[in-house]
Amino acid sequence: MKKLLLTIFATAGLMVLSYGQYVDQALIFSQQNFGSTARSKAMGNAFGAVGGDFSSLSINPAGIGIYLRSEVTGTLNIAGINNTEATYQGQITDDKSNNFSLRNFGYVLATPVQGGGSGLVSFNFGIGFNKLNNFNQMMSVGKNGSPHSRMDVFAQNTNGIPSSSLLDENDPYHNGTPWESKLAWENYLINLVPNTTNNSYESILFANELVNENLTVSKEGYNNEYLASFGANFNHQLYLGATIGMQDLYYNESKSYAEDGEFGRFDYYSTARTRGFGYNFKFGIIYRPVPSLRLGAAVHTRTYFDFKETYSSTMNSDLKNVSTDANGTHNAETPVGDYQYKMDTPSRMIGSIAYQFGKRGMISFDYEYVDYSSIKLRNGNDGYNFSTENTDMKTIYNSVSNLRFGAEIKPTDALSLRAGYELFGNPYKSFAYNSTQPNKDFSYNTINAGIGYRINNVSFDVSYSLGTRTDYNFIYPSNDPVKYKMNNNEVVFTLGIKL
Repeated sequence: MKKLLLTIFATAGLMVLSYGQYVDQALIFSQQNFGSTARSKAMGNAFGAVGGDFSSLSINPAGIGIYLRSEVTGTLNIAGINNTEATYQGQITDDKSNNFSLRNFGYVLATPVQGGGSGLVSFNFGIGFNKLNNFNQMMSVGKNGSPHSRMDVFAQNTNGIPSSSLLDENDPYHNGTPWESKLAWENYLINLVPNTTNNSYESILFANELVNENLTVSKEGYNNEYLASFGANFNHQLYLGATIGMQDLYYNESKSYAEDGEFGRFDYYSTARTRGFGYNFKFGIIYRPVPSLRLGAAVHTRTYFDFKETYSSTMNSDLKNVSTDANGTHNAETPVGDYQYKMDTPSRMIGSIAYQFGKRGMISFDYEYVDYSSIKLRNGNDGYNFSTENTDMKTIYNSVSNLRFGAEIKPTDALSLRAGYELFGNPYKSFAYNSTQPNKDFSYNTINAGIGYRINNVSFDVSYSLGTRTDYNFIYPSNDPVKYKMNNNEVVFTLGIKL
C-alpha cells in the first residue's frame, strides 16, 4: 500500500527527482506565521518580549503575564489577495486567490492577587485560538512547444514492470503496480519497447516531438492552534508563562495537468487531502531589569501530529496519429486511497528584546531558531518507517534564523502607529546529493504597517501586510524547475474589549 502511495505522488517532488511528496509536505506543515492579531502583524510579530496581546500566547506565553485587565479579542482577515507568478522555460503565467478568514479569537482572565504589592502580583489564564498558517494559493504554469513531456516520465517509472501487471483486471490498483503507470497504460500514453525482454517502456511521442504543457494547482487549508495559557506576574518585573497547544491542520491540493500536440491531448487530475491533529507545549519568560527594557525567551516543543490522507486520480486522453488501437478517447480512474502516519515538527527557540520609550513608543526584536532537518516522519499504518524520507530531510533541509522587527509610536493616548518587518531564513541547503538545489535562492519576507485606536474599554486595530516569497519547484521530474514568485496582500482587523 505504501509503495502505491509514494508512487502516485513521486512526480510532484520539489527539490530533486527522488524526493517524494511527503518530504515537501513535512516542511509546509512545519512552517508557522504567528501574526494572528492586527497589532502583532503590524509590528512584524516581534512580540516575544512585548506581550499583552493574544498572539503572544503562541510566541512567548510569558506575555500573558503582562495583561493587567481581562480582555476578549477577535480578528478577521478582511481582505487577502495572493498573486502567484510562475516562470517556466521562459514563459510567464500568473494566478490569484482571495482569502477571507477568522484569524483569532481569545479570552484572557487577569486575576490580581490580593495584597500583591510585592511578590506575586497576578495570575492570568487565557483560552482561544490563533491561526498559524493559511495554505490557500492558486498557481498556473504553461509552456507552448516544450521539449519535455510527462509521458516520458510515465514510461520511465514503469520500466521493469511486466505488462501482465498493467493488464490485471481483477485488482488493477492493488497488485503492486504504480497507479500512474496503470493510468498511462489504460490511456495508451506508453508502450512496451518492441523486441525487448527487460520490460522497457516508451511514450507514444516521436523523437524530438514538442508538446504544449499546462498545469493548474489549487491549494487550500489552514493550521489553527487551540490553546490554553497560564502566566504569572512577579513584581511587574518577572513574568512566567506556559501554553498547551492543540493544532488542527487541513490541507487539500488539487492538480490539473494537460498536454496537447500532434498526438492529440491527455488530461491528468489528482487530488490529495490531509487532516491532522497535533499537540505541543510552550514555555516562556520575560524579565524587566529596568522598567523600560524587556528581555524574553521561549522554547516550543515539537508538535506531535497524527495525519490521515485520502487521494485519487483520473486520466483521460483523446489521441490521433498514433496507431489504430490508440486513436480515439480513453479514460481511467483510481479508487480513493487512504493512509495514516505521524510527524514531529521541529522544536523552536525564541529570544526577544523590547525597549519602551515612556508611554509614547516601543521597538522590539525577535530571533527565532528552527532546525527543519530534524523533522521526523514515522509510524505509517502499514509499518513503513519513512527512513528514506527522514534521510532526505536531513540532507536537503537547513536550520534557519528567522528575524522579526517591530515599532510602535503613540502620538496620543488613544492612537497608535505601527510598522514591522519579517525575514525568514532559507530552509533549503544550497547543495545536496551532489547537485545544486533549485531552492538555494529561496527568499521570504514581509513588510507590515498598521494603526490602532482605543476608546474607553474598546480597541480597534488594522494592519496591512505584504509578503513576498520566491521558490523553485518541479511540476514533474525534468531539467527545468518553475520559479514561483508570490505576493500576498493582507488586511487584518482586530476588535478588543477590556472587561
